[in-house]
Amino acid sequence: MKEETLRDIGEFECIHRIAHDLIYRPELVKLGTGDDGAVFMTPCGYDEVISTDTMVEGIHFTKRTMSAADTGYHLCAVNFSDMAAMGAEPVSFVISAALPGDLSITWIESCYDGIRECCREYSVNLLGGDITGSKQGVILTGTIVGIVPENQAVKRSGAKEGDIVFVTGTLGDSSAGLSILLDGKKEEYPMLAIRHQRPKPQIDFGRILRESGASSLNDVSDGLSREINEIALASRVTIELEKERIPLSDELCRWGQDCGKEPFHFAINGGEDYELVGTISKKNWEYVKGIGGVTGIGHVTKAGKGQVFLKDKNSIKLLTIAGYDHFRL
Repeated sequence: MKEETLRDIGEFECIHRIAHDLIYRPELVKLGTGDDGAVFMTPCGYDEVISTDTMVEGIHFTKRTMSAADTGYHLCAVNFSDMAAMGAEPVSFVISAALPGDLSITWIESCYDGIRECCREYSVNLLGGDITGSKQGVILTGTIVGIVPENQAVKRSGAKEGDIVFVTGTLGDSSAGLSILLDGKKEEYPMLAIRHQRPKPQIDFGRILRESGASSLNDVSDGLSREINEIALASRVTIELEKERIPLSDELCRWGQDCGKEPFHFAINGGEDYELVGTISKKNWEYVKGIGGVTGIGHVTKAGKGQVFLKDKNSIKLLTIAGYDHFRL
């Protein structure tokens, strides 16, 4: 039996099938989907934060590396992570989807199941969006609105001399996960695969770090080398990282041994971990360092031109940007 496609059912039947179970914080919504625009509320005493991210089939995902549900979940997670990097809480989400006519309706329904799963997990309202056709595969764009207490959003530009540099979680797992998925070894390295397919935005850590006085934050979407250099450049400081302190998972180290690649390079140059990297004063670090999952990996040495150096035992070298770049594939 031929599988039903979007061309078979049309745009408006597609919308009808996916537009359900969308609201997870009803107290913030005056009007949801069904009109030309949604109406939502921002609590008193909060600023709004907005960001957007796009996933393109063949660049950010393929049907070989992610299921439809994984793709939907991933789209939400990467957007929500931008809110974590500002110390903000994601609350409202809209999606623009460009879809080929021969895409099965089962795929898009499963994709929205993944979207709903992530929105439910982080209590984010899905307030609608747009659907159009595509001749170049699936293209999904999410726009997220978050809230943060007034004047408390954490920027990249706040790092200061003497600050401790930290990261949450372990780094390099998602990049390694893509490698094992392409090599067909998901069953041997299940954690790495999940870290790539379903990253976890660090919303709670973002809030805790903001409340603890983090001076800068960034999410690790395009590799540690890029994200820490962005902080150094925005803050006009010089940063020194210690290679041996950068946290790596046991599974990543095992995969590195099996594939003959240095695990550290997945961490420094790989992307899509969606952990947080940032800086905090030595005084405030005392409140944070006991929290599980946060690791100090270096310090801000001085005001400067915006450079990062990597210390490896007795050598120190400039850490150049080598993370993901959409136009240098």
